[in-house]
Amino acid sequence: MAAPLQISFKDLSYSVDVPALRTVSHTRRVPAIKRVFTKQPTTPKTILHDLTGTFRPGRFTAILGPSGSGKTTLLNLLAGQLTTGTVTGNIWVNGRQTTAQGLHMLAGYVHQDDVILPTQTVQEAIDMSVILRPCISHLPLPIAMHEHDRPDTDLCGLAISTFELEGCKHTVVGDSITKGISGGERKRTAIAMEYVTDTHILFLDEPTSGLDAHSALLVAHQLKRIAMNSRTVVAVLHQPSSEVFALVDDLMVLSEGRIVYLGERHAFIPYFDNLGFPCPTYSNPADHLFNTVLFPTHFSQHDTLPLETSTTRSKILANAWAGSPDAVSVKCLVDRPELRPPTRSQLRRTVSLSKQLHYLVGRSTRNALRNPLVLYIRLVQSAILGLLFGFLFLNTNKRSAAIQTQNFSGALFLSCAAQYMLTLLAVVNAFASERPVFVREWQAGYYGLTAYFLAKNIVELPIQLCSPALYSVCAYWLIGFQRTAAKFFIYMVTCIALSVCGFAFGITLGAAFSSLSVILAILPAAIIPFLLFGGLFVNTGSSTVWLRWIQWLSPIKYGYAALSQNQYAGYVIDGMAVGNMYLDNLQLGGFSIGVNILFVFILAFVLWCASFLALWRLTMHGRGAFNRNTRRQVEADLLGPPDPCFSTPDAA
Repeated sequence: MAAPLQISFKDLSYSVDVPALRTVSHTRRVPAIKRVFTKQPTTPKTILHDLTGTFRPGRFTAILGPSGSGKTTLLNLLAGQLTTGTVTGNIWVNGRQTTAQGLHMLAGYVHQDDVILPTQTVQEAIDMSVILRPCISHLPLPIAMHEHDRPDTDLCGLAISTFELEGCKHTVVGDSITKGISGGERKRTAIAMEYVTDTHILFLDEPTSGLDAHSALLVAHQLKRIAMNSRTVVAVLHQPSSEVFALVDDLMVLSEGRIVYLGERHAFIPYFDNLGFPCPTYSNPADHLFNTVLFPTHFSQHDTLPLETSTTRSKILANAWAGSPDAVSVKCLVDRPELRPPTRSQLRRTVSLSKQLHYLVGRSTRNALRNPLVLYIRLVQSAILGLLFGFLFLNTNKRSAAIQTQNFSGALFLSCAAQYMLTLLAVVNAFASERPVFVREWQAGYYGLTAYFLAKNIVELPIQLCSPALYSVCAYWLIGFQRTAAKFFIYMVTCIALSVCGFAFGITLGAAFSSLSVILAILPAAIIPFLLFGGLFVNTGSSTVWLRWIQWLSPIKYGYAALSQNQYAGYVIDGMAVGNMYLDNLQLGGFSIGVNILFVFILAFVLWCASFLALWRLTMHGRGAFNRNTRRQVEADLLGPPDPCFSTPDAA
């Protein structure tokens, strides 16, 4: 049987660097350009101050405190969600010294904002957690559920019944646009997704915020039940009701990053009563904490301490806690922890790359099919654009030589620019909405970066093939290009290559920048140079020498060169070899059609690599990632002997 997991920490502090305030001199003026390019000095800001405490298994622990007190920071630190800042102090799990990365391998984490793919149903979301993060041991039975009462279903069915999600299990999660399940059902779904992994440590950031009283109480009851199965449950609660407060076993109260109370709930009121803050009868103790204890207000009739500001009060309360007998009892629990070692089955796991890829391809396909409007719009857009260009340049081959060269050149260049830019904009917009889901699921260990990247490309590439092919069918014959199957095929392949290149560039931008508004601001600067050096607006052979190199980075230029050669090479009008003469004037380079198309695909491959690196960089900022050797070391520390400071006879 796996040992319950106790989290202990001692003198735990966390600080970040923030810009330092500068004192402006009125007698000495600094040039504006120097102010811009001079590195701004920073100063460390401590968010958590020397916290010492423990979270025990079998108990539902709530972290309370005002906004800015460090509640979520502490939770993120212990759950391995922070990648910046400086951490000092010690963290132990069952007496084994570890880091936040080690806790990330043991603990489940439910964020305040529930980011779930909107097109998934509740059952599919929970099934995903069962499939991609399987557990070895069996789930514990909920309290008051006997063996003969266990539902005859799989793990997903057990979680659905435990969290009372039967009525919405086939309903999509939804988002602000698509109507789906309610906020309470979404929150319970997010908790159930962690519950089915059989995690022995569960962190939750404000699981009751935004819920009605009944839903909040239902969530609190389920967390209480999970804790009673020898699990360590720690939740940040924001202004809990008296009913929710009564379900809590232990309380941690933070103010200004300091502990002002840590202990059992029933000792909470007597402790502050002794400090001169008696809780009125029939009052919610949580409301009393915020309205009377933590803040000096004129509403309080029992303030006996000379307090003037909330900062001063938090320091005095923290000092009072540090010198209290209750703090000594907590330190004794820290010094004498549970020493049974964790087991390998308690470490969070995921399935092989092939299984991840198989599942993600199926999920991405379902996601595309459940958003048919997006697919229809892409196809209709390609057809309409092809018809528009076709009728705009209708039967150009029947006009004069001057008109043919002008119209053909415009039609070819617009085909290149349209296939590249429209795909780029569509992918950027789609990935901007999918990006938070990927980051959250990667943080939670559902799948690896390689599986996600391959699955996305496998599902998206057919769309990138169909759209330009449909456009080519609609535009090529109406415009009046040379009517041979080979030349049409070359035209279509070139459009496909440009569409694929735009797709790769869109993924790169979407992964590199988190804000869609920032991406849209960058796009003109990223696209216009490629358009200018695409071969139509400027004769690249005679352009400014020190800018001429840009043409070799432009996929539009290679595409336009391939299409121009495809149309104009050997093209004869009224017995004159107009095509070859026009190609010589364009000076698009000496590469053949095949080489130009190959260069477009090479640029697409380079952008694919760049998009993978951008996603990798995104995941590195998503959590404290570590390489395989470090992971093995963390596992060895967690599964090895306890810290020597707990192995002495006195500590035992």
